[in-house]
Amino acid sequence: MTKYIPPVSNIVKSDLERFNLSDYKTFGVRGTDVNTFPQELTGKLRSCSTNNCLAYTFDDGPRDHMRKIVDEAVEHGIKVTFFVNAQTKPCIYDEQTVANLRYAYSKGMEIGSHTATHPHLNDLTHDQIDKQIEALDNVLWKILGVVPNSIRLPYGEGSLDVVQYINQRHKKVVIDWDIDTEDSMGASLEQSKEIVDMVKLPEDAIVLMHENIRTSPTELFPYAIKTAVKHGYKMKDIRTISEALNFNPYAIKASQGKRDSTWSCAGLTSLSEPSKSIAP
Repeated sequence: MTKYIPPVSNIVKSDLERFNLSDYKTFGVRGTDVNTFPQELTGKLRSCSTNNCLAYTFDDGPRDHMRKIVDEAVEHGIKVTFFVNAQTKPCIYDEQTVANLRYAYSKGMEIGSHTATHPHLNDLTHDQIDKQIEALDNVLWKILGVVPNSIRLPYGEGSLDVVQYINQRHKKVVIDWDIDTEDSMGASLEQSKEIVDMVKLPEDAIVLMHENIRTSPTELFPYAIKTAVKHGYKMKDIRTISEALNFNPYAIKASQGKRDSTWSCAGLTSLSEPSKSIAP
């Protein structure tokens, strides 16, 4: 008996070879067709494909306030999506950071890729892009036992070639946004609130916030939820990115790993160095 194995790193493949088939589950991007990347999921996706949809997304974690975001979401019966990096401060393998990430996953929050070190992907070769994606996949595989089907490109930057390559080579859905709270661009809390205030039914929206902007998890996110209710959305309308776009959130799901000597951020810095040979 054979099982579909999605595009994964050699590290993940090696682990799967040691597992029993019953130890893990694999998934295509959508449904049971594991060989075809759905046409409607190609390119940069900026809006929901479902009605009355709000998808709150947080970039640049995991950070100290991840648990605050999760608790706020759980209190209101909603789920959000985190797009995480590996080279955070502290390192993603820090014990508290691991605990926060596992806590978010255990509460049903969705975890997507934001690459290992947050580089400008247009400055990298395909081989370097592979290393960025696989390094982050390896981290999430070790900590959570999953490989995500979604990725948000650092800075939202990605040429047509880069996006198509990620869709086809890594079978990942590239997630953009249509509402930027501009919290990472210097907007004040009040300015970000004004942007959130513009989201009203029947508009569908993928909303971008950042974990590393202190007021976004602690003040902007609670305000956004209250404002959504005021503007006619129900809690069931607030969805993870895979629910908003109708795809499987993870390519592989298994048990979380156990800490060992490979749980280290050493060597990640070299992944972000641009090559003289640039991806077209």
